[in-house]
Amino acid sequence: MNTERYTIQSCCGRTSIILKTDRPLDSNILNSLLSLGFKEVKHFTNAGILYIENENFILTGPIGSNRLQIKCKKENCDEKILDIENKMKDI
Repeated sequence: MNTERYTIQSCCGRTSIILKTDRPLDSNILNSLLSLGFKEVKHFTNAGILYIENENFILTGPIGSNRLQIKCKKENCDEKILDIENKMKDI
């Protein structure tokens, strides 16, 4: 999957990234991200929102859209964001 990256500064020195994908978020993308160790919040999924997290990130986006927001839970997570972007290319 190809992505375009947009960086947004959020509070407390943290970074938020918007990844615009070349296809809509769906259950295949959700399952691929879950296999990377993310945990799903099912009531969001049931409402049509992808919301998953791990110790470093919260990933959110409307299912069916082509935008995924990545919020850092910790400071200085730029390298870890690159890991997510690279793994998204393999999906």
